[in-house]
Amino acid sequence: MKKRQVVITGAGACGLMAAIMAARNGAAVTVLEQNEKPGKKICATGNGRCNFTNTDMSVNKFHGSKALIKNGLSQFNYADTIRFFKELGIPAYDNAGYIYPNSRQAASVVAAFRMELMRLHVDVKTGISITEIKTAGITAVDTNSAANPATKKTDDRTGYCIQTDKGSFKSKRLIIACGLTASPKLGSDGSLFRQIEALGHHIQKPLPALCGFSCDGLNFKKITGVRCDATVASVIDGQMTEQNTGELQLADYGISGIPVFQISSLMSRALDKGQRVEVIIDFLPAFSDDELNGYIKDRSITTTDNRSLNEMLNGLLNNKLLLELIHKSGVSPDKKGRLLTDDDCKSLTRSIKHTAVSVKKPRGAEFAQVCAGGIYTKEIDVRTLESKIHPGLYFCGELLDVDGICGGYNLQWAWTSGYIAGEMQ
Repeated sequence: MKKRQVVITGAGACGLMAAIMAARNGAAVTVLEQNEKPGKKICATGNGRCNFTNTDMSVNKFHGSKALIKNGLSQFNYADTIRFFKELGIPAYDNAGYIYPNSRQAASVVAAFRMELMRLHVDVKTGISITEIKTAGITAVDTNSAANPATKKTDDRTGYCIQTDKGSFKSKRLIIACGLTASPKLGSDGSLFRQIEALGHHIQKPLPALCGFSCDGLNFKKITGVRCDATVASVIDGQMTEQNTGELQLADYGISGIPVFQISSLMSRALDKGQRVEVIIDFLPAFSDDELNGYIKDRSITTTDNRSLNEMLNGLLNNKLLLELIHKSGVSPDKKGRLLTDDDCKSLTRSIKHTAVSVKKPRGAEFAQVCAGGIYTKEIDVRTLESKIHPGLYFCGELLDVDGICGGYNLQWAWTSGYIAGEMQ
């Protein structure tokens, strides 16, 4: 019996997973990848260590379509991912719930995929560009049906013709796993958007997530390069929405680092809607307001010489950052520490614990690890990831309206959606 033909566009995390599942289910699979090697983006994940899932897996770790997330995780969750990789010879290393390959090498994951694809005789074609996607025969919606204009036709001539710069490919099933526009140098460049829209689908504007932001409110050029533990909280149109604690990175343009990444998706979406976005930064989360205020007072009382405020608080924070926060408080850094008033102490505490910066824009997609947005969920069956417009057409990965926080969640979504698309074809 002739095997059913499946073409997958994209050899990233979700495309490779879909290819394996489709091949295991008896399909003849061809993967079309524009990069010279598959899995290029996987190799860059987790600083080259590939944090491929997380044991603390729940819907609230993701943004976007809750229906997609709930249905997806109910079919393929973190435990399934760990078992899948164990079968491929990748035992898991658990670092407080953050799951890595035991080798701590993303290259091990890509190599395991490559060997399994070879075992299953999946045809992976690299360095190939898709120029057009056409449907064959009668597909999707019967618009002439008087009884039910949304009735799907089941004509056996349905299928897809994928035109590339290296010839054309035909298949009964097509899985599009091309990603959005995050990290375009790694292959996600939006080059298939035109073809997807030509098929009748609509793509929400991709917005950078897991990225830094340009901000006003501090002299960032003076404190660029400073890293410190901090708590950052997003405030959208006056309402606090999310907060996270971790190593904050200060750059000449504004703020970055893991705690900023964790609250980035909602901020990008809000900025795109024209909402007012601020971030409140606590530069000393280990101190309560009262503790810090008391510390500054005690230092002032015990300082009996003529050292300045800046000298008196030496060691509390990075020197460049401390000086900037003293300036922001309105207290002169040259003021004698022993002459501080109660109001001075309160102003310094507010500046260190509650600095507000105005968020102007996210850094571009070239600096983002993922993008928010994607195909409109109403155009997709959330259980199977099949198009409601064209039968036999599936979407997976970042192209769907799902993005997760840092910690293995975006890769989990890639495995989950790739598994479903590959299984359901």
